[in-house]
Parts: sequence; C-alpha cells; structure tokens
Amino acid sequence: MRRLALFTSLLAVALVVEAAPARAQVIKVPKGGLTKEPAAFASAGIGLLAIQGLFDGATKTGWDFSQALEYHGSLEYSMGRGSAIGVTASYAKVPLSYQQVVNTPGGSGVAATDAHVNVYDIGAQFALGPGAVGFHQMIVINAGVIAFENFSADNGKQRLPPQRDIDPRLGIGYGFGYGFASRSEVYLVQEYGIALHQGTGLSGSDRRQYQQQTTRVGFRVAIGGR
Repeated sequence: MRRLALFTSLLAVALVVEAAPARAQVIKVPKGGLTKEPAAFASAGIGLLAIQGLFDGATKTGWDFSQALEYHGSLEYSMGRGSAIGVTASYAKVPLSYQQVVNTPGGSGVAATDAHVNVYDIGAQFALGPGAVGFHQMIVINAGVIAFENFSADNGKQRLPPQRDIDPRLGIGYGFGYGFASRSEVYLVQEYGIALHQGTGLSGSDRRQYQQQTTRVGFRVAIGGR
C-alpha cells in the first residue's frame, strides 16, 4: 500500500509538471499574433520627370520639354497578400521651349520661347509590394490622364495657348522597397508612361503618341487595420 501511495503521488506531480507548459502555451500570444493587416496605405514622394516633346495641331505649336522635379502622392486600399488598389496623383512645373510658326517678310519661320507649364498626372493604380517587411520588389500599374495647364512665357509671364490640354495615359513602374516593422517603408521606383495626344490639326504622318519617364523615391505608411 505504501508503494502504491508513493507511485500515485509521483504520478500526480508528473502530471502537474507536464500541464504547466501546456497552460503557458494556451495563455501566451505568439509574436505578432495581434498585429492587424493594414486597411490602407498613404504615400508621398519626389521624382525626376522627363516628357518626350510633341507637336500640338490645334495651336500649331511645338512643346520641347526639359526635366523637372515631380511631387507625387497616392492613397490605396489594401487587398491583402502585398497588393493594393487606389488613386495616384502628381504635379510638376516643367520648363519647355515653346515653338510656334510666325510670318516674316521672307516667308515663315519658327519662334522659340522659354516657358513653363503645370503638368498633372491623375489616375487609378494597382500596386504589388506594399506592406511587405524587409527588402522586396515593387510593381505599379496605373491608368488615367496627363494634363497640361497654364502655359506661360518666362519673359513677361505672358499666357500662351492652349489654356488646358488633357490626354489619356497608361503607366507601369518597377522598383524596390524596404519595409520596417512599424508598418512603414521607403521605396525607389522607375516608371514609364505612354500618352496619346489629341489629333486635331495633325496630318496623317504626325506622331500622336509620346512617352513619359519618372525616377521616384518615396515613403509609404499603413493606415488603420482589420
């Protein structure tokens, strides 16, 4: 009977020892277990914009653009698994050589004027990569419009035609990001865009398509959780 009582006591102690880690595991929350998936992302960045020159048939003027700084922002809804969809917008004040045909005593010629124009890109965007922790690749695809507004000569700030011109645009970008555990990231993206200019006043041989290139760095933060 004493041996039986001793065996029973040792068995009870063993069960208590075995049950203690099990209870600890039930109570313990795994690392990151309470981290919520972001509901949305907001980003802001700056880039170097280059636009291919084009001829506007409606005003009979040529626009030879120089490079300019672009300011960019986006607001995207998280779709999970490192993807997001939302809206994107950018602004740049672009210098250009504004060229127009002028009549002279000897015939006609081309007069070039140094000028600036406000350029806006607005559209819907799909992105792969937002929300990933550590070093990762990024892909962005956007579709919308590019708008040229307020052409003005540098000498005397004279307004130049047209007042506004809006073209459809498609862009795709590839780059890299680094995500921090604080649900934020920095990124570098090279984006290429193609736009189609309106064909009013153009001949059949005139080019309507023109390209746009932007090298952009920025910062993205997560908003909310779900």
